[in-house]
Amino acid sequence: MMEERVWRNCPGAANSELEINLCCGRALIDPGTKERIRQLLAHGVKWPEVVAIAEQQRLSAVVYDVLAGTARDLMPPEQLKKLRDAAAPTASAGMLLLRELFRLHRLFEAAQIPAMPYKGPILAWIAYGNFIHREYLDLDFIVEQKYIPQTVDLLKSEGYIPQFDLREVHAGQNGKAPGQYSLQSQAQKIQVEFHTERTLRYFPVPIDFQELNSRLITVEIGGQRLRTFSVEDTLVMLCVHGAKHFWERLGWVLDVAKLATSQEVNWTQVTQIAARMESMRVFLLGLFLAHDLFGAPMPAQILEEIGRDRTVRELAGKIYEQYTGGADPGAGVLLRAMFRVRSRDAFGQGLRHTLRLALSPTESDRQTVRLPRWLTPLYMLVRPWRLLREYGSGLKRR
Repeated sequence: MMEERVWRNCPGAANSELEINLCCGRALIDPGTKERIRQLLAHGVKWPEVVAIAEQQRLSAVVYDVLAGTARDLMPPEQLKKLRDAAAPTASAGMLLLRELFRLHRLFEAAQIPAMPYKGPILAWIAYGNFIHREYLDLDFIVEQKYIPQTVDLLKSEGYIPQFDLREVHAGQNGKAPGQYSLQSQAQKIQVEFHTERTLRYFPVPIDFQELNSRLITVEIGGQRLRTFSVEDTLVMLCVHGAKHFWERLGWVLDVAKLATSQEVNWTQVTQIAARMESMRVFLLGLFLAHDLFGAPMPAQILEEIGRDRTVRELAGKIYEQYTGGADPGAGVLLRAMFRVRSRDAFGQGLRHTLRLALSPTESDRQTVRLPRWLTPLYMLVRPWRLLREYGSGLKRR
């Protein structure tokens, strides 16, 4: 059984302003945490830092809702207003995006395009049971690459403007594919992103749509029925997404914690999914962060798996340093590469995966340097150069 609590031993973990943000997230899982919040506020805090951390970590809505209901009497009215103002866009944007999700879902069904929504409003509903606590700025769908031309044509007819090179629409199985197919509506400026087996580069194994579709679930929201990925598949996806971005936002960790605790999880199945995707360590890391930071209960077998993998806890320590103002695992190409190699299930697998990511050109590389078609192979050299220029070497703290 795992006993080590990495967060408690992390330098800077005693930061009261950060702890208040963490406690507000914990309160959604363990209401008993509210007493700790009142204790922290009674001793005094730097309110501008509380608000700044909440905004940076995408927790503004959670922090405002919990503090307003738990410790309004201990808060200066002007600080409560700042939190409310920071949280206000979440509710309005959430309802706007939900309405658009319903509309697009009906369009896709009519056109027989199997585009599955995930994250965004549907995750807010499944994990939180409301559209207030989770912050999201766009809509995400996963669809097979072969449906992208039809999908883009449909969205263009609805007033959406592609935010990528239109030549990438017909990437097929061999052509250039962007990091995601992003489109924006002209009228409401709503951003919609489509992900395919070609764009989800951070999965070491290409996703199997037939397998995913066999586990789809139906979610009912406001009388509307939508199909989406199973809780088990969504958990693995969230952990891969968080690791892709070095878990730089606590809001992503809270997503995992809430989903794992608010829904019934087939833990045997989800570990099998993670193993088949060669993402077991990434998955365990996400679960450990949810458990260690937000107190999400985990089955004994999961905690035992984490306890056997010391690298999971070491990676968690690196992630925590960015929350407390220390080193950032995503601050330089060397640190990024080391994190990615170590987060994979085996060293050789991690090295191959990291090299593939480092040498596979994306739309950002092609936009940075325009090369004629006959020099296209040189983009594999442009990418390392662009990454080094953007993130630095990581040999010294920036």
